[in-house]
Amino acid sequence: MEIDLTGIGSVANAAKAIANKFLPDKMSEADKAQAQLGIQGLLTERDNTVDKSRRDIIVAELNQGDNYTKRARPTIVYGGLVFIGLVHVVFPMLKAFFQIDTPEISLPSEFWWTWGGVTGAYSLGRSAEKRGVKNKLVGAITGMGGI
Repeated sequence: MEIDLTGIGSVANAAKAIANKFLPDKMSEADKAQAQLGIQGLLTERDNTVDKSRRDIIVAELNQGDNYTKRARPTIVYGGLVFIGLVHVVFPMLKAFFQIDTPEISLPSEFWWTWGGVTGAYSLGRSAEKRGVKNKLVGAITGMGGI
């Protein structure tokens, strides 16, 4: 199996597929080859523009003054941890050690399903992203957009 580290092979294959699909069969091989080169140039230019735009967006997000939006995605994880800590750690400790009457609170199953689902999906997405996986699903999970 051949690995295309530069991405040129995938661009060339895409250009060939486009040329084979849309160019007339009557065209000479030289004209088809010329058209394929033109399509390759357009595809490469498009890929470069998309990559530059993504980079610019990431840089703009990181340079903004609002630190909260940089960490907004994991906020639901931290918020859930706060609720779990209060209900299952702080309130029971106050009741046990200081005989303080605390409210009898139990987190509903909807909380656990939602928090567990969001936390699990986010954790899997971030792990995949850190390993270099780039696809629409990982982009949707981590908020980096689809590819």
